Amino acid sequence: MKTILLKNLPEDVSKELKRLKVELGCKTWAELLAKLVESQRGVSLGEEELKKMKEGVQGYFKLRNTVSSRWVGPPSVLQEVRKSRAHGTQWSIERRDEGT
Repeated sequence: MKTILLKNLPEDVSKELKRLKVELGCKTWAELLAKLVESQRGVSLGEEELKKMKEGVQGYFKLRNTVSSRWVGPPSVLQEVRKSRAHGTQWSIERRDEGT
């Protein structure tokens, strides 16, 4: 078995590796390295990014619930989108004509 020596390893990287070792339940550094290579884990989210993602998801669910509770019966969403696009087009034509 080979030995790996790491020199000048930044302290924050060392702390992250120790955290991963505990999180992944590895007993040795070699086991941690083997798991990391096998998983090809390329993305590691920090607490701040995770918090922002959770807030975004919660905001989406809130909006979805609001729209679902208020949208009752016909017309369908598709009909409303088509109507709003046609209305917007008509409105912009009228505004353009008023300006001349």
